[in-house]
Amino acid sequence: MTASGQQGLANERRHAAIERDVAVIRSNYATKEDIARLETQMARMETRLVKWVIGAMAASIVSVIGTALNLAKLLFPERAQNMRA
Repeated sequence: MTASGQQGLANERRHAAIERDVAVIRSNYATKEDIARLETQMARMETRLVKWVIGAMAASIVSVIGTALNLAKLLFPERAQNMRA
């Protein structure tokens, strides 16, 4: 095989490798549909997180109020009896 023939064969192999690499890169691209789907999932997750945070805050507030009232009853039992009467 001549030098130019070997060079041409080497160029064809490199070209094939580049085409393969480009195909792999393109297969990993995100399409508009992929991005839209991801945005929808993120919006749902944000809603769920907000609900959980609000629920946790409400539970914490109720717990603190209950603890404070019970602590007040223990520290000031005479006032607690006067309030019942």
